[in-house]
Amino acid sequence: MNVTPKDFTLHSLLNVPTEQFKVPSYQRRYAWKYPQHRALIEDIDMLLPGDGHLFGMLILHTGYYHGGTNTVDVVDGQQRLTTITILLKVLMNKFLFLKDEYRSSQVSQLIYCGDPKSSNRPKLELGELDNPDYLNLLKGDLEKVKNRNLFDAYTFFDDFIEDAIKDEGEVWLDTFLSKLIHTAKIIRLDVMQAQDAYKLFETINNRGLQLSATDILKNFILGHAAKISEDKLNGAREVWSELIIQLDGIPTDDFFRQYVCGLYTRKISSSKLVEEFKKDYFKKVQEVDKLGEFRYNYGTIETAEFDDDSELYDEISESHDEPTEYDHIERIDILNYLKSILKAASCYSKIWNLKFSDKKINQRIADLQDIRSFPSYIFLMHYLQMELPKKDVYKVLDLIGVTMLRRHVTSQSTAYNDDIFAKLLRISFDDNHVDEIKEILKEDTPSDDEFLDNFPRHELKQRVIGRARYVLTKIEYFLRKGTTEISINGPEDVHVEHIIPQTIDTKTSKAEFGDWESYLGEKARINHKKYVNRIGNMTLLASSLNISASNNPFAKKKGSYKSSELLITKELAEMRDFKFYHMEKRGKELAELAVKIWKL
Repeated sequence: MNVTPKDFTLHSLLNVPTEQFKVPSYQRRYAWKYPQHRALIEDIDMLLPGDGHLFGMLILHTGYYHGGTNTVDVVDGQQRLTTITILLKVLMNKFLFLKDEYRSSQVSQLIYCGDPKSSNRPKLELGELDNPDYLNLLKGDLEKVKNRNLFDAYTFFDDFIEDAIKDEGEVWLDTFLSKLIHTAKIIRLDVMQAQDAYKLFETINNRGLQLSATDILKNFILGHAAKISEDKLNGAREVWSELIIQLDGIPTDDFFRQYVCGLYTRKISSSKLVEEFKKDYFKKVQEVDKLGEFRYNYGTIETAEFDDDSELYDEISESHDEPTEYDHIERIDILNYLKSILKAASCYSKIWNLKFSDKKINQRIADLQDIRSFPSYIFLMHYLQMELPKKDVYKVLDLIGVTMLRRHVTSQSTAYNDDIFAKLLRISFDDNHVDEIKEILKEDTPSDDEFLDNFPRHELKQRVIGRARYVLTKIEYFLRKGTTEISINGPEDVHVEHIIPQTIDTKTSKAEFGDWESYLGEKARINHKKYVNRIGNMTLLASSLNISASNNPFAKKKGSYKSSELLITKELAEMRDFKFYHMEKRGKELAELAVKIWKL
């Protein structure tokens, strides 16, 4: 495959009179809408002197050139190229209106092949469905344009440019044109053979990875550091490298989203992550006016105004009398901003990997992981950085466990969990912070009645088997009245045992476990599906005992249960039978214990 990549300005790309770009009919119709139109024109408008911009890539099937006008097939990039030519047409019309014939002619040469005065052949030919509309657009017959996306692109650019001229004067138009056709660049890949062009398209679009939010933030931060100085760039690279090392094996986009939730003390969605991160960055970091994006949106540092959620900040200020991080923000050096992220990442890594020096903290976080309390990391990555009394930290971790277990058991909305833990960061972390956290968590913790009612019916399928193990372990310790005579080892040594097996109706299961289907009686299969993953059907059993019990029906399982040292399991040996009725009854009995164990 012979591929020739080269970067072009739009002027050098389009100012070849003997070349016409053609969008093959098999390509999709023009589909860009307002978000893409706005992004394209604003990306150009916000460029500062010395900035650069890359439109992206064109993959072209050129074939062999000959005399006259050569047709080049656009294999990839037709949406961008079409949008650019529409923008150029609007600019040409604006210069005509202003009687600037020189600029109008200059733009016209980029839209048409050959001499614009003697040739009406457009530089771009769209597919057969869109080309009639495109030609009408170039002629100015907008009422004949049927593809709404083409029409909307033209009218949006026309309105945007008209407003810019009113706000900044006609000089804006000249400056914008220069940035568009002489500053911004596009990568052109010319391929001679058609099969190579399509293979290249497939490789780029199907084999590559879409940029993650982490990649976008890295490029944004390092790009800013490079504008400040080489020393800042080197320092930023070093801190970023440390950050990535800290987050090794951890989904970095999850970290950044939760970190930003903590900054704003409210939920931030993945789709808003980059936008909200930049907003915080623009508000807090020095020398951001070196970035065209900042200047475009906010002007200068001295005049910048941020459209914060006033109700949110009113709520924050009412929650305590101390100044919040949003009051009188003093801008900090870019490296200090990055180091604060690094500090949070280091704590996040300790949470994720249970690497705190305090074993009791690690155990409590392991419990939270079993419960599936991932949203609490928003709070914990900040809270666990603080130098607070260990007894307070233990209490707070226990309170989080209570709230999350009750919310899971009662099937509360998971969408709200991020907000619960983000808003905890609004408090003052003084001597009374544990009580304050408790009162806040109470607002979102289900009542005793809800918990009691739902606990026996809560589904504990394999994906949340860690939660079942955690619950059974805590009940066992409670039955022992908190003594430390026995410690339940990890899942390799002590298993979660389903008293009635998970499968009862296959030949294999009957051969291995006995004929539970007959034992359980009428509607055994229907009821089994309903009850098998409830807590009343579960206990803990050492792996050696579990192996010996697994091939026996309940009467023979009791021998293994009797040999167990665990009270929650040993008591099963006293039961004569174990059917669905017994499972329900046991579940309710465990619920009575649970409501005493998991309380605020």
